Amino acid sequence: MRALVVASPGTGHVFPVVPLSWALRSDGHDVLLASAGDGVARAASAGLAVVDVAPGVDMYEVAKSVGLAIGGWGPHPTPAVARERAVQLFTQVSERMLAGTQHLAQRWQPDVVVYGELQGAGAVVAARLGVPAVEHAIGLVGDGGTFVAEIWPRLAAGPPANPTAIIRIAPPSLGPEPVAGRWIMRPVPYNGGAVVPEQLLDPPTRPRVLITMGTVAPRLGGIGMVRDLIDAVVAEPLDILVALGSDPAELGALPESVRAYRWLPLTTALPTCSVMIHHGGAGTTLSALAAGVPQVIVPQGADQFVNAASVSERGCAMTADLAPTAIRAALRRALSGEFDAATREVREEIALLPSPTDIAAQLADHITNSPRALEARHR
Repeated sequence: MRALVVASPGTGHVFPVVPLSWALRSDGHDVLLASAGDGVARAASAGLAVVDVAPGVDMYEVAKSVGLAIGGWGPHPTPAVARERAVQLFTQVSERMLAGTQHLAQRWQPDVVVYGELQGAGAVVAARLGVPAVEHAIGLVGDGGTFVAEIWPRLAAGPPANPTAIIRIAPPSLGPEPVAGRWIMRPVPYNGGAVVPEQLLDPPTRPRVLITMGTVAPRLGGIGMVRDLIDAVVAEPLDILVALGSDPAELGALPESVRAYRWLPLTTALPTCSVMIHHGGAGTTLSALAAGVPQVIVPQGADQFVNAASVSERGCAMTADLAPTAIRAALRRALSGEFDAATREVREEIALLPSPTDIAAQLADHITNSPRALEARHR
C-alpha cells in the first residue's frame, strides 16, 4: 500500500503523524510525506521520505500575514473565535500547498491520502484522484472533518473527499464521545531526536520543573516570555530545565539551578519531572499526559486556550497567565499533589488505547478491502 501523508508546515503538524507513518513503514508499506516550510526538515529528521510541495512557504510569515502572530489571537479567545482564526490561517496554508500536493499525488499514485485535520489540500487532492482519504487529528480538539469542511469552500478548489476514517489521538475523557468512523489511537509522543544530557540520567534531589514554550510562541512573540517564566520561579527550591528550541545563549546568564537546552527529548526528560510549565501546544500537552506529569499551562494562541481549558477541567493542570504571581501560585498547586490523581488516571487511559501499529494494520485492511481496491482486483 502507498500512503501519501500530507502535513502542514510546522513541528506541531509533522510530529503527530510520525508514529503512524513509521508504523506503516514498519509494516512494509510505502510512505511519502508532503509538507512545506520547516515541516520538510522535521519529517526528514524523523527518517521519513518527504517532498517540499510549496518551496518558500514559511508558516510563521503566513501567520503574520493574516494577523495571527502572538497577540493577534486576542486575550483568551473563545473556542469559536480560535476556530475561525485557525480556519483563516490554514486556508492560506492549504491554498499554497494545493498545486504541489496534487502534482506529487498524480506522479506517485497513492492508494490512500492521510492528511492532518487542518490540511485542506490533502483532502481535496484525495477527492480529485478518487482515492480513500483518512483524517489524522494532530491534537486534543479535532472533531472529525469539520475543520476541512470549513476550509475547502474558501479554497475554490472543489469539494474534498469524505474521510473514510478519522483518527483521533485525544484520550476519550478529554474529547467528544467516539462515533462510527472515528478510530482512537494512543498518542505516542514524538519530540524529535536529541542527545540526552547526562544530568537527566540521575534522579533529581529536589523537585524538577521543565519549562518550554514550544517552537512557535518564542519565534513569534520573542524569547522574553521564556525568560519571564524562569524569573518567576527561579527563587523556588527547584531544579529547572528549559527546552528552548533555539540557542540557549539568547536567554543570557542563568542561575545555577537552571539548565537550558536548544532541544530536549521530552519523552526522556518528563519522567524525571514533577511539573511542566508550557504554552499548551497539543503535542507538548499530550507528552505530559502520557508521562503522567502535572502541568501549568500558559496559553498564547491557536488551540492552546482550548487545550488548557480541557486539561484543567479534567484536573490535570492549572491555567495561568504570564504574571509572576500567577505562575508561582499555579506551580505551588501543581507541586502540592492536587493534580496527581487525575493525571495518573489519564496516563493509564492513554496506555490502554490502540497503538499506532494497531491502527496501521486496521488502516491497511480498510484500504485493501475498500470498494476501489476490490474493483481494481476484479478488472
